[in-house]
Amino acid sequence: MDLKTAKVAIVQDYLHVYGGAEAVVNAIWELFPQADIYSATYDAEVMKKAGVLQGARIFYPKWKDNIPGKFKKFAHKLLVANLPFYFENLDLSQYDLIISSSAHFAKGVKKTRENQIHVSYIHTPPRFLYGLPGEIRKRTNPVWKLILSPLDSYLRYKDKQFAQRPDYLLCNSETVKDRIKKYYNRDATVINPFPEITVSYADFEDSVKYGDYFLVISRLEAYKNVELIIKTFSELGLPLKVAGKGSEYENLLNLSKNYSNIEMLGYVSSEEKFDLLKKCKAFIIATEDEDFGMSALEPMMFGKPVIAYRSGGLKEIVKEKENGLFFDELVSKSLGDALGRVQKIQFDSISIRNYAQKFSKENFKNKFMNFLEDQISRHI
Repeated sequence: MDLKTAKVAIVQDYLHVYGGAEAVVNAIWELFPQADIYSATYDAEVMKKAGVLQGARIFYPKWKDNIPGKFKKFAHKLLVANLPFYFENLDLSQYDLIISSSAHFAKGVKKTRENQIHVSYIHTPPRFLYGLPGEIRKRTNPVWKLILSPLDSYLRYKDKQFAQRPDYLLCNSETVKDRIKKYYNRDATVINPFPEITVSYADFEDSVKYGDYFLVISRLEAYKNVELIIKTFSELGLPLKVAGKGSEYENLLNLSKNYSNIEMLGYVSSEEKFDLLKKCKAFIIATEDEDFGMSALEPMMFGKPVIAYRSGGLKEIVKEKENGLFFDELVSKSLGDALGRVQKIQFDSISIRNYAQKFSKENFKNKFMNFLEDQISRHI
């Protein structure tokens, strides 16, 4: 197979929101701009606003366009059980190379010709099916757990079946590689993703002058443990800014409103996010079992250290006393101790920035293409 002339299909779980998985798909599409893209959902306005996949041919179930906007998020969750059927019934017979990008069921597309090759980039096995903390909290409720258990058993069966279909598996971290081995009994090759933020050397040099507050930028969901961060700062009186929205926003706003040292910013634009990262003292992440921990790399681009809960993919990014510190328990004392220690360390901002720059989009694209060229030559 000649990659220059191969007919390529890119298959992605969803394209109605923009995040790390969608950034990866865009990078893959940039390698194969003539490829067709298939997804269970698509929101053209979201992708346009993000400036990605512009000009791409995207195929998705058009009837979903008729769902009223305020019901779309609910509809996506309601239709999860239909996704295995959708993906395994896609007709991809015309393509030579299939590249799926999946944290759910896109990896389940079927090859229909002997000489087709399917490579799947796994962001994680579905978190909600394997007991990993996530945004969907119904499965922690005993009643909902009982109701959803038969559905989850079916989806877990299909997910494990689907994971056997690709010829090759890629993933974003050693943490996810271990999950793939545990749940699918398959090996995977790690190709780390990349932060999308670009920081010029002039902006980096300017950022060294600042260090006024600690910063959290996160989806405000329970498993992100931002409540713990706010409670700790309410006790210590240190300055904290929290940016982001989510189902926990109102709860966290009420929790913090009596403390003048804590500022809840809500949703922030890309420009505001850039400025916040530039002027912070350090960045804080308290998420349990992160798949990779992309959010840790963005402050590092400005030379800022990261204080992280020692868990998941963050263990692969944060280097103790070099670009940040860990805390080992999800309790205020443990986080508070780390906050005390971080203020006593003189971090080398240039070293932190140089480390973060290794995780570049170009490096990702080069490694991805090198993998394809190597494996396809062996496959033949």
